[in-house]
Amino acid sequence: MRQLQASLGADEEGRRSAVDPAFRKAWLDQSLKTMMEIYVRCLIKEPADRPSIEYVLWNLQFASQLQHAWRGHSQSSEGSPSSESRGLPFH
Repeated sequence: MRQLQASLGADEEGRRSAVDPAFRKAWLDQSLKTMMEIYVRCLIKEPADRPSIEYVLWNLQFASQLQHAWRGHSQSSEGSPSSESRGLPFH
């Protein structure tokens, strides 16, 4: 878990190094970061400090929507993520 926590604070390359190579290029950095944050929060030792299921589901849906928008955009502009999708906040 410490490696995952460290990769969250890293830059995009650092986060991608913590991910299975099969997924590295297929996922938008913001989607990866959102999912990693959820994983870390769900693994907190004290159960009362873990996120609610509503929080988890909302943020997974957010990551999915980012990913879907990026894939649609990347197919039309040769794979570069739009600046709009990279700037969305984590909730």
